[in-house]
Amino acid sequence: MSYWEKANHSWSQDSIRYINTPSEKSKELFYYVQEIGYFKASRPYFTERENLPSFLMKFTHSGKGCLAYKNQKYILEAGDIFFIDCMDYQHYQTISEEPWEMYWVHFYGGNSELFYQEFMKNGSNVFHSNTANLENPIHLILRQLLHVQENRHAQTDFQSSVLLHQLLNELLIQKNQLDFTYEEIPDYVLAMKAFIDRQFKESLSMEQLEKQFHINKYQLNREFSRFIGQPPINYQINKKISFAKDLLRYSDQSIQEIALELGWDNFAYFSRLFKKKTGLTPGVYRKIG
Repeated sequence: MSYWEKANHSWSQDSIRYINTPSEKSKELFYYVQEIGYFKASRPYFTERENLPSFLMKFTHSGKGCLAYKNQKYILEAGDIFFIDCMDYQHYQTISEEPWEMYWVHFYGGNSELFYQEFMKNGSNVFHSNTANLENPIHLILRQLLHVQENRHAQTDFQSSVLLHQLLNELLIQKNQLDFTYEEIPDYVLAMKAFIDRQFKESLSMEQLEKQFHINKYQLNREFSRFIGQPPINYQINKKISFAKDLLRYSDQSIQEIALELGWDNFAYFSRLFKKKTGLTPGVYRKIG
């Protein structure tokens, strides 16, 4: 299907918009900006389109907008952020009496698609940032991206790619509420991590961890995943695989002995799991390690 778009361009004279045509090298190497801007858009501003090979991220600074996307409608207020794939039908518009003030960027390239898939794991294209607008890292990155487009030179595409990658990381951090300090990690999560670090060679289950820490296993799994980055059992398995790598490279133990030391008496299972995690069998890893 071909690209189409309808729009009303009721934005203020002090709005900013840059349209870029990246070089073939930039498209091959980088995340790249297609269009970027800062708008104060009054009613009846709207955009309706489909089949545009682009990702769009929009940060609402003030006023209100409405996004219709994938059979959902979202009301967008200050601090709300949306991230969409513009190949799918979309319609967004100003709905407040005052202008809808927003920063936005169309971009493509790099691992944009994978970041989008990760962003969409909870099924929502929109989230609200709890960080004050002027201090929000997403807001600051967008302003930096705008600034580097003003006077383009040989470094601009490099700088834009770095900033877009930072932006995508920050989107995941804020949406998944990962913007915490080490001091904010609950003591029981740190204690559980230390316990697994000590006992990783043993057989562990969520039921055992529940009894050990006297906290519901579902809460343990959820909070450990949030603060450590993966579920407890996955964390333990990855610790085992990392230890196996060390032994394969720097010891004379046989592969069977390594599997037994890590609590796996099924050598075939160990080999399959090792290959799944590393892409190599233990024997091949030992040869090239």
